[in-house]
Amino acid sequence: MVEKDLSVPDEVVYSTYPEFEVEYANIKEPETAEPVDQDLIISLNKRKIDGMQVTCVTGFVGKRMDLIQIQEELADVCRTCGSTRMYDIILQRDVRKRVYVYLRNNGFGVRFAPSE
Repeated sequence: MVEKDLSVPDEVVYSTYPEFEVEYANIKEPETAEPVDQDLIISLNKRKIDGMQVTCVTGFVGKRMDLIQIQEELADVCRTCGSTRMYDIILQRDVRKRVYVYLRNNGFGVRFAPSE
């Protein structure tokens, strides 16, 4: 008889968790720093598709679930759509002032990126 190796593979085959992303599965996330210790940078970028303006918030240190929660709150406050990529928040349109006011009122260290 041939013995088969039936151990559990290291790779995930399928997940029903909606926020699951394979490349982040094995990375240990840092603890979320206090808002006062965060140094967030707000910038305006133009996407290559139709030249649409997007507001980017970078520099977040912490867990992705906390980042997603902040992104959802910002999308509600700015009345726009948004998403997260890695540790960045991307919001449609130029809403830098609203983002700045909201984050500053919640105690985050915020600054604007230098103009290009």
